[in-house]
Amino acid sequence: MASKLLNLVALSSLAIMACTYGVAPTTALSTGHLQHANRHLAHAPIAAKKKRDQSKRCKARPSTSAAPTSSVKPQPAAVSSSSEAPAPTTTKAPAPSTTSQAPAPAPTTKSSSGNGGSSTGSSGGSSGGSGNTGGIPFGSKGKKVCLAWGDGNSNSVYNFKTDRVVGIYDWDVYKPDFVDSANLDYWAMLWGGDGNRISKFEQTVNKKLGSTLLGFNEPNEPGQSNMDAGTAAALYRQHITSKKSLGYKLASPAMSSRPNGQQWMTDFFNACGADKCGVDFQAVHWYDIGFDKLKTYLEDYHNRFNLPIMLTEFADQNFNGGAQASMSDIYAFMAEFINWAENTDWIIAYCPFGVMKDLPDINQLNKLEKSDGTPTDLAYMVLNGPN
Repeated sequence: MASKLLNLVALSSLAIMACTYGVAPTTALSTGHLQHANRHLAHAPIAAKKKRDQSKRCKARPSTSAAPTSSVKPQPAAVSSSSEAPAPTTTKAPAPSTTSQAPAPAPTTKSSSGNGGSSTGSSGGSSGGSGNTGGIPFGSKGKKVCLAWGDGNSNSVYNFKTDRVVGIYDWDVYKPDFVDSANLDYWAMLWGGDGNRISKFEQTVNKKLGSTLLGFNEPNEPGQSNMDAGTAAALYRQHITSKKSLGYKLASPAMSSRPNGQQWMTDFFNACGADKCGVDFQAVHWYDIGFDKLKTYLEDYHNRFNLPIMLTEFADQNFNGGAQASMSDIYAFMAEFINWAENTDWIIAYCPFGVMKDLPDINQLNKLEKSDGTPTDLAYMVLNGPN
């Protein structure tokens, strides 16, 4: 009897140990794995978007060598629920909304180091430089606004067409279907020097798409088209200068506002030789805080290269680690810039960054397009003038 009792106790002990130390159920193991997989699936669209951003539209770059900060961006204003695009107009964009926009932190007083020296240029009404501005539908007072367009074939473009808006580009050669009916001048761009882009450019621009071709996108930036000036000059001559015979005007590679931009352009023109590769216009980008810095930056470029200027990206945006501009600061910046640019004849085009519903890496108070495809109050000022 005692031996049977001992056997029963031993069997019970073995059963308890098996329950305690046995293999975990399959469902318990799979839970953590699925959560990990779901996180990767959720990030897949974001990764795809970033890839498109780098290839289809230019991302803003610092105006100094300092790395961008990751401060929290203010949210844009509330938007209306209208989704239907109105018929084309050549007079006034939709009136501004009455919704209020949250201000950003007060701007920093830190000076920019991206201006490349002091300027003695005129504040307006000066010579347009040595570039050839004949035969283009833009460049005169009241005909200088262009759209840095990120919305593909969306009919929302008609919300942004006024008599002042004359040009449009999309960092590529995909001329949107609406361009001709909206009476816009399309500017194709050879974004970079890789074989696929060059092949697409050559196949597309041989049929004249608009008045002007745009050169490489920020080749002085490692994260953009990224090439040395000598290589860029050779590719530019082969693939862009050669298109002058088709009647195109030519814009230079577009420099970021990093301080190395002017030296890069000097090296580019030196490599081109006496004809400057046939460049008609100087294209530049600018991101910083305050109109006075922008004015000095543009005057420096004009004084140095003596070409009419196309400002194809700009925003009142701080990439130098300080605070961002408030909404009232941005309105004041844009009004002052527009009045100056319209009265400075060597500024022939200006495209605020950017007309797109999803504005990447920029203080959202600079947004030009609401989620319903209509202009923000800031865009209304650009489209119709500040007065």
